[in-house]
Amino acid sequence: MAMVASTAGGTSDGPVFRPNLYHGTAEYYDRYRPPYPSELLSDLRTRTKINGNGRLLDLACGTGQIAFAVANDFDEVVAVDQQADSVAFAQSKAHQVGITNITWGVGSAEDVAVDGAFELIVIGNAFHRLRRDVVAERAVSWLQPGGHLALLWGGTPWRGDRDWQRAMASALDKWKARAGANDRVPSGWEEALDHDPSARVLERAGFEFIGDFTFSHSHVWTTETLVGFTYSTSFLSREALGHFTRDFEADLTERLMRYQPDGMFEQSIDFAYELARNPGGSEGER
Repeated sequence: MAMVASTAGGTSDGPVFRPNLYHGTAEYYDRYRPPYPSELLSDLRTRTKINGNGRLLDLACGTGQIAFAVANDFDEVVAVDQQADSVAFAQSKAHQVGITNITWGVGSAEDVAVDGAFELIVIGNAFHRLRRDVVAERAVSWLQPGGHLALLWGGTPWRGDRDWQRAMASALDKWKARAGANDRVPSGWEEALDHDPSARVLERAGFEFIGDFTFSHSHVWTTETLVGFTYSTSFLSREALGHFTRDFEADLTERLMRYQPDGMFEQSIDFAYELARNPGGSEGER
């Protein structure tokens, strides 16, 4: 099995996110984040020609949403996250469900040291939080020749033009201000992505950018699952809300029920991945 260790180094390239923003969110992230659709994962398998062998590296793995979903497609999976409690949660879950081919490690994508070359590297809902140039350069060195890097993304419930979505977005803004949590996410991060898209970052590092692929998935939320999703976020977790949690839950529920008294909130969520290939590659960083 691969060895995972932490090293020092790297420089910043863009907005800097605090490293502990997801502390205390693991249970909510695992339970309330919709999984990546099977259609997306099947498409990824086909485009990367996964054959059931090889090695996968899941960077910024969180509670292992991707690692668990594709573990059977690889001989070995290495999953790394800088949030120790998320890694501990994922390790416990792996033990419970009997998945034994995942090696879990604590460390940042910018600093972690892994051994050997990989067939596929995945980063789910996290590339924008990383020092992208640093991570892209490290990733291309870890991939076998012809190996792929996939950046996976999933939508959020409050982004949309439905009345309940606008009500939820307004509630989140209110409680971020009330809890003093507005500074948990650096300002300007979305503008930075627009100015320097991920495709350009990957090409600078030596990748061949293949394209981005989107899959829409119908989902029905309830007030419970919308609160749970909120607690899985970096900006309004239970830890960020502190003693305001009950007030927040009551306020959000009241706002939502104005528009959907049956408590069922339908959404078409977009999931996507951006795919790049290492055209040459090395034998991996050791």
